[in-house]
Amino acid sequence: MADAPSSPARPAQEQAYYGDTYLTDTEAYVVASGETADDGGASPWIAVSPNIFHPKGGGQPSDEGTVDGVRVAPERSDDGLVILTGDALSAAPLAVGAAVRCSVDAEKRRLHAALHTAGHILGALGEARGWRHSGHSHFPGQARLDFDPEGHEDELASPELREAVRAELQTGMDQALASRGAVTAAVDETGHRTVTIEGVNAEPCGGTHVRSLADLTNVRILDVKIKRGAIKVRYEAEHA
Repeated sequence: MADAPSSPARPAQEQAYYGDTYLTDTEAYVVASGETADDGGASPWIAVSPNIFHPKGGGQPSDEGTVDGVRVAPERSDDGLVILTGDALSAAPLAVGAAVRCSVDAEKRRLHAALHTAGHILGALGEARGWRHSGHSHFPGQARLDFDPEGHEDELASPELREAVRAELQTGMDQALASRGAVTAAVDETGHRTVTIEGVNAEPCGGTHVRSLADLTNVRILDVKIKRGAIKVRYEAEHA
């Protein structure tokens, strides 16, 4: 975790990715800068606003992108500011107030959004079966949801039973996607964000999501198993 900015008050930072997953290139301004301690000494960071970079969190990987063509990596500081780090920032430090051009890898952004939205649907399907959500990952190639197996061991006791549950979840997923429901997000006055999938559910989330379920394709429930004390449901998804 990065050190918090040294300024007395956290600067205002608009989280533009909250409102528009598909905004992947924009002009912004440096609103804070500083250094974080590491094994090699100190590494510079900047914070920009509006910020289009999603930092790793909530089971979703961080965005990849550039500031003025320089590759940066986003992370969240201890006080909630999204900061950008990168070796090249040492060679070309940016002062507070500087105008910069920010770009995010659009293809990876869309994939991450597709996986995250599909994960929300899968979570709702599991909870509709009476399962209690206990963990998740929306990383490409590692996407899964975990549920508490207590009381559900018998329904997953054999390969045939597990396959039947997998097929049931796939049917539920296909039905949800066929609705082509809208996906929206809103931030309340306290800064808490809620993502709503029309016809599915609404839940707190800070990640990126597609605009509607019509944006999802090739969503597959790969397998269901009980492993390391959890029901693990692996899945994959793509952006249409």
